[in-house]
Amino acid sequence: MKLLLLPLLLLTTASAGNWPIWPNDFWWSSAGRVSGYDCIQILETADPHTWSDNYLCWRIGKWNPGIQWRSWGRIPGMRCTQIVESADPHTWSDNYLCVPHYSPTFSWSSAGQIRGKSCLQWLETADPNTWSDNFLCA
Repeated sequence: MKLLLLPLLLLTTASAGNWPIWPNDFWWSSAGRVSGYDCIQILETADPHTWSDNYLCWRIGKWNPGIQWRSWGRIPGMRCTQIVESADPHTWSDNYLCVPHYSPTFSWSSAGQIRGKSCLQWLETADPNTWSDNFLCA
């Protein structure tokens, strides 16, 4: 049994590589791309409150975690977390942050941080629809 575990342990350690660590290597920006980070744009085109400059970013030099955004439903073949703000009337009920199955499992809260998880606040100060208490957690 020990001989089987050793190769598995080595494979697990070797496969850890240079992945970004949640949340230390991530950054939320509501004011454009962040220097020193690779980013994906988080855009809800139906929302008029400056969502065109919002980005979820990870530190340059870390491997791309494969995160994708979609503002009109899940992305097939990916694990998706619904990003919803029920107090915002601008179609925030069909937005998803999706990751490959090897990436972290995210949880979303529009009512404060989730106990026992590490969270990154998504704050859009220009949007008056209660975005001050929204968190992406893992």
